[in-house]
Amino acid sequence: MCTLSWQYREDGLHLLFNRDEQIQRPAALLPERYQENGVTALMPLDPVAGGSWLAVNELGQVWCLLNDYTKGSRVATAGLSSRGMLIKALAHMSARQQQDTLLQVDKLQAYAPFKLVLFQQLQEPIVWHWNGRSLTQHLAVRSPISSSSKLPGVIPALRRWYWRAKVKDITTAAELLTLQRSSKPINAFCGLAMQRSTSQTVSTCYLHCDANGVNFRYWHGHPNTQQLQPDTSLQLTWTTALHLQHSGYRPIDLPQLAKSAVPAFAARLRPWQWYGLQHCLAQRQLNQALQQLSAQPDQRFCDSALQYLRVEPQLVACRWPSAESRPVFVANHPTGGLDGLMLIALLQKRYPNLQVVANDLLQAIVPLQANILPVSVFGKPAAAVPQLTAAFASGQPLLIFPAGRTARFNAQHQLDDGVWAKLAITLCRREQRSLTLIHIDSRNSRLFYALAALRLWFGIKTNLEMLLLSREMLKPAVKHPKIFVDVPMHPVELDALADTDWQRAQRLKRRGMQLPILYKEQQDAAGYTSCGRSRG
Repeated sequence: MCTLSWQYREDGLHLLFNRDEQIQRPAALLPERYQENGVTALMPLDPVAGGSWLAVNELGQVWCLLNDYTKGSRVATAGLSSRGMLIKALAHMSARQQQDTLLQVDKLQAYAPFKLVLFQQLQEPIVWHWNGRSLTQHLAVRSPISSSSKLPGVIPALRRWYWRAKVKDITTAAELLTLQRSSKPINAFCGLAMQRSTSQTVSTCYLHCDANGVNFRYWHGHPNTQQLQPDTSLQLTWTTALHLQHSGYRPIDLPQLAKSAVPAFAARLRPWQWYGLQHCLAQRQLNQALQQLSAQPDQRFCDSALQYLRVEPQLVACRWPSAESRPVFVANHPTGGLDGLMLIALLQKRYPNLQVVANDLLQAIVPLQANILPVSVFGKPAAAVPQLTAAFASGQPLLIFPAGRTARFNAQHQLDDGVWAKLAITLCRREQRSLTLIHIDSRNSRLFYALAALRLWFGIKTNLEMLLLSREMLKPAVKHPKIFVDVPMHPVELDALADTDWQRAQRLKRRGMQLPILYKEQQDAAGYTSCGRSRG
């Protein structure tokens, strides 16, 4: 029974956590500085079980845990380990691979249901939801997150509605704290600061994280009894100072982009045709969104864009490649620009220097420029080979969409993005880089596919449906897409896939289409998702 809220402001991340507990439970120990496995962390401790519900470490990670009482998550808790021990262990691990090992379904059988939230280096959080049987991960989750043992489907929803309605008018950090201490909506039974006959909010934590470190303030007791000054205030400096880049806002000018990319085509268009093209491509709506989103640092642009679009991807993944393996990620391309936003938001949390091989026109979106490895779609393909060769020879993590086009339905009524190019496979093998396959389970609107089918029926070669891609991104057909991440593949495994690189590329494409089925089969057979490679 807790409520976690957060807001990014010009001076960093402001995170607040109300812990709700039984009144008879002994008071928690005040936050202190703890060091284990060479990692320093700040956290309060529960004197009964020895764990915690909130911890921040010197690596720039903030870990938060809320019990889960939703339907389907109620399991017997007798004999289970304390969920707070997870926070204590995770905060003292120095590598994400170690943390991933702990967050596996077979390891979580010993814990009652929970929601686990990680803020990594001032980025938007990733949330793990363990319901006692299966583990799901979610991106671009919006504040706040709440849980309640009473009316678990209603009270957290009321709290979210109230907090989001009130936070629009908040201009200072002090007002955020006041909101977190509120007994509304309705009354203290379901308030953000809860108070019932046997349980209540027993403490409030306030973390202010900036580029250099964190200030951890802690108030003991229900907010009605809390003093103005915190019971304790601790400082922790990051091991590496964070650099947040603000590129600002630059509107998209479609005529100017066309003149630089395809001057011969642009010269033939008349003013009324430009107006129609700008309308079809939703230039005005795109610029309105960009103007609002560009107020955020570049590192949070993709997360903020997903939140703006109300898209909350669900992630199914077991193991991730280490940065030392110089990973390359290859993915299908079902919807267009939204695919890139989702995968950049996901991957840059683990690989901050990620580069995405993408259409050079995307450099018009200024906050994405640092992530884009531009390739001209209107030039000769051979012209991009030297640049790609140099990128694969480097140590930077890479993301590439081998199909290079958005998926349409094939004869079997499957979303198919066409033949995958072999270049990424060839360069992976040459440079001995690991490769990880990603499959995005999503789609565009019926209008997009109807226009594609109609165009083919009339024998029109020009991809008219591509004019709808901007609008498809601004109004996504699927608000909760699923992203499936395969087990990393080492160069030796890649060699063994087939005889030629072209065959290897098509084999990877087929495996990607089968990933949702393979994961489900593993879940049904073992009771949980295995991290071994299934044949596909």
